[in-house]
Amino acid sequence: MKKSDLLFFKLTTYGNLFYHNVYSYYDEPIAFTALNDYGQVYFCYSLGLDDNGLFDEWLVVPISESNVNKLEQKDIPIIKAIKQKSDTKALLVKLCLETGQLKEDFVSISKLAYIFPKDDVYIHENVNYDGTRKHTHRIRFAKSTSSLIASINLDNASKAFSNFCRHFLNSFDIKSNFYHQDAVVGSFVYRVKASEIQTLQQKGHDILRKVSNIKDFFQALDNKKIDLRVARELFNTLLDSQLDVEFYDEESTQLIFSLNQKYILELIEEVDKRIGNYLDSTMVPQADNLDRIKKYLELTSNNKLVTADSLEVDPRQVSYYRDACRLLSLIHSYGKITPIGLKALNAETEIEFLEVIQRQFEETECGYIWMLDQGVSSMLEINEDTAADFLIDKCNGLSDSTSKRRAQTLKAWVKKFKHAS
Repeated sequence: MKKSDLLFFKLTTYGNLFYHNVYSYYDEPIAFTALNDYGQVYFCYSLGLDDNGLFDEWLVVPISESNVNKLEQKDIPIIKAIKQKSDTKALLVKLCLETGQLKEDFVSISKLAYIFPKDDVYIHENVNYDGTRKHTHRIRFAKSTSSLIASINLDNASKAFSNFCRHFLNSFDIKSNFYHQDAVVGSFVYRVKASEIQTLQQKGHDILRKVSNIKDFFQALDNKKIDLRVARELFNTLLDSQLDVEFYDEESTQLIFSLNQKYILELIEEVDKRIGNYLDSTMVPQADNLDRIKKYLELTSNNKLVTADSLEVDPRQVSYYRDACRLLSLIHSYGKITPIGLKALNAETEIEFLEVIQRQFEETECGYIWMLDQGVSSMLEINEDTAADFLIDKCNGLSDSTSKRRAQTLKAWVKKFKHAS
């Protein structure tokens, strides 16, 4: 939209005013903020036609960015944007419908004989008319006590909240990320921009609302739609800082879902019941050749770059073997070999090497939960043919077909362990 298409009025007093955020329509915007050529903000409110039907009348009130934020967060009703003080004066603009001429007069709002919104009427939408708004949603925090909230706690809570939303949506095949834009000065509000906004508004908001319904939340837990570690991190962050959180859509101004302290305590009890048997895709190896695990350790210990050529695999499989080495604690997160990795690498026989790998796998979440599920205490007692059913039943974030593919790695490892014994 061209700037000329956004022109509201050309005023002598405030200059050219352009539509910015619109809060109410009636064939046209009737309550909105406007910007002049210098970026100054004005709240504009339609008074309708005069008694004779000759003039279209408007109030134009300078408004601070702080009050705009309060209005858009529903901290103040519409009337407080018009009558900001008891003696507020505003520019009364009258547009002559016959000639198009404007009349401008400063008036005391308290003396105007118009019907204004009651003090319990708030905005119900917030449409960015000029396309300049960088955020799509607001994350709003509140504290149950009167003590101050440390900024680092707010930052951590905001990141944990966005991460939880992203993972939860992803479990329903909605790939939306939340990017932090800024924080609202003087409040506990973060403004974020969501990707895939159309899909998020059409489907994602309804999915996120499930979090606020305890029945829907528990059903999502049962259907492995919730990353328990991510949920636990969010709940811990909110509980430690005594924070409640609300998530709003900017355009509709609707509350999508909220979490308060009492509700979090109800949810966390169910999360903790399941977290001891929790698996996600990152905990399941997908590097079926244990000889290449050893080759990866050799290259790493010699400070050589591990490539598809040096490992003799397809390029995408390099990351599979790196992740498997990390999962088994054979290499550090930054890529260097660990003491246990050196022990495996320096094993004098293949049997000794496999014993180290077996022990490390048994101590991973995947290995331990699989043994627990089978009621055994060693990988040597595992029925490797149960691998696919185990992953389908226990692992979050894997489809049945992917679970069956990942199961080939588990089966290959167990067969190798058994053969060596």
